[in-house]
Amino acid sequence: MPLVTNLIDDKSPLIHYDSTWLPGNSWDDPDADQYYLSTFTTNNVTNGQASFSFNGTGVWVYGAKRLNHALYYSVQLDDITFGPYNGVPPYNEFMQPIFNDSGFAQEMHTLTLTNQGEEGTYVDIDLIVWQSEVGNANQQLITETVQDTDLRFQYQKSAWSSNPSDANFYSNGTGHYTVVEGATVTSTFTVGDTILVTLFGATGTSNGPYSVPLDGGEATQYNDTAFLPFYGVTLFHADNLGSGQHELTLTNTPSVTGQQLSIDYALVSTLSK
Repeated sequence: MPLVTNLIDDKSPLIHYDSTWLPGNSWDDPDADQYYLSTFTTNNVTNGQASFSFNGTGVWVYGAKRLNHALYYSVQLDDITFGPYNGVPPYNEFMQPIFNDSGFAQEMHTLTLTNQGEEGTYVDIDLIVWQSEVGNANQQLITETVQDTDLRFQYQKSAWSSNPSDANFYSNGTGHYTVVEGATVTSTFTVGDTILVTLFGATGTSNGPYSVPLDGGEATQYNDTAFLPFYGVTLFHADNLGSGQHELTLTNTPSVTGQQLSIDYALVSTLSK
């Protein structure tokens, strides 16, 4: 089977951090530029947790191993606990796989990382990579970029703007955003074998919570608030969808008035016949 590798940065809302996690930044950490895209999310609270759900057969969590890091952290993958691991190296190391496992069944899995160190000692997340098996050995993956202006994006009338002030940072220089609570955008893809759908957008201080149901299923809640604006961030991902029509609906569910949801583009992948 073709093996698809997926990557999300630490700023993706697909990673759920509890309230004890904070963004790393360059003004109080001179080594911030050693991380992937110069961003990382960090925790120095005992039992602080971050979780991530994915459909795949292998997963790699990358972070740093630094002298101020926790002596112990653990990872739970579904109902199996791994560790504790030692997060303190003889010297600082960046973009290191702090956990990986593979060879498990192609289905939904949930990974939870827990800081088990003493209060004030750190663990961080830089990026997460996972792999999925799709299709048959003789098939190839064909990927199409679907811009926000494509008719396959149906925006709720009068609730969305197509002129974000920072449009030059979006793919192809175009984007849509809404500040209206409950505003929706629906993406419909009808092809022979839709295997992967990944939706990208912007995060930032003015962004907030949103929900996503796929094909009319139960909605998953996300939050794309960030301490700085970031672009081309993965807002949603689904794979092994199968043939037929698939419908993805995003709803702006702000926690305070004025928070926005920003849409950039989607990647839609199909399998060759």
